[in-house]
Amino acid sequence: MKTEMLMPQMGESIAEATIIRWHKSIGDFVKKDETILEISTDKVDSEIPSPEAGYLVEIKAEAGATVAVKSIIAVIDSEASGSNPAPVAQKAAAPQEQAAPKPAAVVAEVVNSEQPKTSLASYVAAETISSSSQRSYSPLVKNIAAQNGISDSELDTIEGSGANGRVNKEDLLYYIESKPKMGQSSVMASSHHVNSAPAATAPSIQKPVDQTPARISDSATGVKVEPFDPMRKAIAEHMVRSKHTSPHVYSVAEIDVTNIAKWRKREQAAFKEREGFGLSFTPFFLEAVVKGLTQYPRINASVEGESLVIKRDINLGCAVALGDDGLGGLIVPNIKNAGSLNFAGIARGLNDIANRARTKKLKPEDVQGGTFTVTNVGVFGNIIGYPIISQPQLGILALGAIKKRPVVVDDAIAIRDICYITLSYDHRVIDGALGGHFLKYVTDYLQNWDMNRTI
Repeated sequence: MKTEMLMPQMGESIAEATIIRWHKSIGDFVKKDETILEISTDKVDSEIPSPEAGYLVEIKAEAGATVAVKSIIAVIDSEASGSNPAPVAQKAAAPQEQAAPKPAAVVAEVVNSEQPKTSLASYVAAETISSSSQRSYSPLVKNIAAQNGISDSELDTIEGSGANGRVNKEDLLYYIESKPKMGQSSVMASSHHVNSAPAATAPSIQKPVDQTPARISDSATGVKVEPFDPMRKAIAEHMVRSKHTSPHVYSVAEIDVTNIAKWRKREQAAFKEREGFGLSFTPFFLEAVVKGLTQYPRINASVEGESLVIKRDINLGCAVALGDDGLGGLIVPNIKNAGSLNFAGIARGLNDIANRARTKKLKPEDVQGGTFTVTNVGVFGNIIGYPIISQPQLGILALGAIKKRPVVVDDAIAIRDICYITLSYDHRVIDGALGGHFLKYVTDYLQNWDMNRTI
């Protein structure tokens, strides 16, 4: 039986993804849930498992192609013989079968006839398909290389720091900055090379005025231009859309988490021995949010037209910063049905999605269907943050850093562990009273932590 594999949708706002590389070739056997390819979306790079066991008999989009979500990218046959797979001629865009590379617009049409690519990134992706390079590169890397006159052969010499030695944007920019400066004329020449390449080797591309700048850096002016990568473009679009959609209101609460700090210190060693990972402060807040959403379900909802759709399940989104320096973008996977989990279950869920986000193991369903989000700005030392709502949700809670402060307790000065939390909510449907009640519930739940509690 043949199974058509579709490009997964890694997030509700994601419309397309770029294939980084295939882990399997035509004729290879693949197990169910075994990694078959790696893709780069607007939010995160991910390794995608095979939906079924069988032989890979057809690849419809090669490495470097940008494909619309839910488009067919491969065919897996559970009944095919490994020695007699579908003809290799079915493999998409095989270089030896083409007298000359197809124009970019044609390649885009083959990948997805319903949504032809019009951006420069799609043309670069098309060039990647017909490249003679033995290594695969993301459209962003190919774009930067083209703008700086770096050929495929030169690109192949750059040492990559990514997975399996893959060259990422930072590797390429470092290489460019390290090269001897040849002045602005050489950069302009490289830009001219992209736009005037002979038709026999590459399609002529007219660069849109609002696309990637022609220069990455200019030592004469002391500026450095970094083109947005796909993730940053998507984040920018989503943030603007959210502010345009939802009138944001913010409420801030101060929480005394001294009891939690003491309880955590007491239970930390036993928890780590039993669970295999450390106990951070975040699960305490997540549990309090889940209890609050159960108490005030109108916040665990979305707006559809002129109706409020209240969700039964609580799919708790947890913002995860990517990259060692936090500059690798942001993704919000969900702890599914968090309302059915106890404290330890919530901690396990958080540890699981955070680890898989950073190791590219998230599945499409992990980033879909979120109903409320928590983001921890305190990990960077910030005491207060005012986050933007993740559409179509109605609220997001920001956790500030926990710091010891002098406060008044029973008319006396005491040193306590204090944290500020901020609730951003959609004022179309959540008024200050409802938002305030929810925030007070979360505050009281945390401040009145039971020191005799066991997990």
